[in-house]
Amino acid sequence: MPKILHSADIHLDSPFRSGNAGKSEVRRRELRGTFSSLMMYIKDNGVALALLAGDLFDSESVTKNTADFFFGEMASVPGCRFVISPGNHDPYTSGSVYAVSDIPENVYIFSDTALNRFRFPEIGVDVYGYAFTKSTLDVCPFVGREPADSDMINILCAHADVGNPLSPYCPVSESDIAGTGFDYCALGHVHNSAGMKRVGNTYYAYSGCLEGRDFGETGHKGAIVLDIEKSRGIASVKAAGVRFSKRRYEICRADVSGCRTDDELMTKLRAAIVGKYGSDTLLRLILTGNVPPSLRISTDGIAARFGDGLFYFEVLDRTLPLYDSDALRSDPTIRGAFFRELLPLLENGSPEERADAARALRLGLMALNGEREE
Repeated sequence: MPKILHSADIHLDSPFRSGNAGKSEVRRRELRGTFSSLMMYIKDNGVALALLAGDLFDSESVTKNTADFFFGEMASVPGCRFVISPGNHDPYTSGSVYAVSDIPENVYIFSDTALNRFRFPEIGVDVYGYAFTKSTLDVCPFVGREPADSDMINILCAHADVGNPLSPYCPVSESDIAGTGFDYCALGHVHNSAGMKRVGNTYYAYSGCLEGRDFGETGHKGAIVLDIEKSRGIASVKAAGVRFSKRRYEICRADVSGCRTDDELMTKLRAAIVGKYGSDTLLRLILTGNVPPSLRISTDGIAARFGDGLFYFEVLDRTLPLYDSDALRSDPTIRGAFFRELLPLLENGSPEERADAARALRLGLMALNGEREE
């Protein structure tokens, strides 16, 4: 029973979006280190087959240094077979890194949009797949196709978008997957793994990315290790997630309703943050709830007070001012007119619009009272 690893969406040379330029460069270097850790795991654990389901590079423009690093890492593990299915970020083109680089003997790359197969009879596995040849792929190449040899362990390695019929990135449905006859579909494109699922006799999963790149990719990231057995044409698949990420993005929402003083605010924030995150964390703290207009919330001050020990920390103020809205709604003066003008955004705006409207209301009412924000 061969040991198989499934990974995707590595996005080497990605421009990390959070933090200053120096920390973004640290994250780019760490992403390379994470890929090296993946190779070390493959070597140390005797992985026979690694499925890399696309978007391994962040764009088609790959430096020679990055290409040499990428293929050199795989060449250093000659006992493992690497199968690559290029995705929408790293399509296979005549000038792509996949076409112009010296490819190690243990690396196998799909090169067109037709469904093709790499055979590995020595481990009893056939791997099917295809390549994006541009940034979009409107039709799924494997719908209606079945494996040629049902006695083999039949795996699909593919970049695809499940459950989104209008997607320009190879749309496919769960019923399409169930009808393929593949034993396991190793998918790429979705960066947050939801674990392995089964439809019919076919198992499928998104491995997620190796490292989160922004606050839309929270939590620890990694790859999936598979044990597949097959008896009388039916596969049994066991999957285990393995963490490889060096850092994690996290979002903490703190409801600070009821806080009337800075001390009360800091006490509530201390309970929400301290001891729960460390130097591996890029943290976004979102303040919510209703607070009196007299409470001056300084996001910079909060970041300075609680940011020590975190790799990156940002604070967003989404609180709303606690006013007597009924009184303001019926107020015939300019105060009421100002409140009623902002009311649609306060009640129905996006979180950002509500926050902006709340700040405008607080500053406006302060100005009408002859006050200034300190």
